[in-house]
Amino acid sequence: MPSQPPSTTEPPAASDPSPPAETPTELYFGYSADAPDLTTVDVKTVSPATLAGEPAVLTVIGESHYVGLPALDFHELCSCKPLPHERTHETPLSVGSEREFSFESDRLDAQTVVEGRPLDAFPGPDDATVAYRFGPEAWTTIRVGDGGYETYHTYPEHDLALYTETTMTPEREAQR
Repeated sequence: MPSQPPSTTEPPAASDPSPPAETPTELYFGYSADAPDLTTVDVKTVSPATLAGEPAVLTVIGESHYVGLPALDFHELCSCKPLPHERTHETPLSVGSEREFSFESDRLDAQTVVEGRPLDAFPGPDDATVAYRFGPEAWTTIRVGDGGYETYHTYPEHDLALYTETTMTPEREAQR
């Protein structure tokens, strides 16, 4: 996925000062037309972006990430903790895992592919639109590109770089 013009990346922190949590075994993806209540999560960094030609917000949270595209009624909340969304999908935190999810509304179709890759497949934070370092090899990154976005969530305890690619088609394009 080609990247957009140069973007900012959060400078790497020495480590996340939050107390250690239980080692997660799954990542949950929740999709909704309504914005989630982000006051209940630990927001690490927020970055404005443009997705599908509309203003968007990219947020790294203590449990993973949030991508919001309010103009097209698209909200993806990703977490190591189970989510209350009606459209929730889960994937195991393991190398070789593969999943595909879709979100469809009157305004947008989105397809997400998830791949569990070895930790050394993580390309690093330099090309990310937004990145946050939780520990020496523990990162969450989001990179906006033409037609969607990519994320990496690294889990050194699983020797895992969980990669996602989400492609987006606004309904105005799908109806052509």
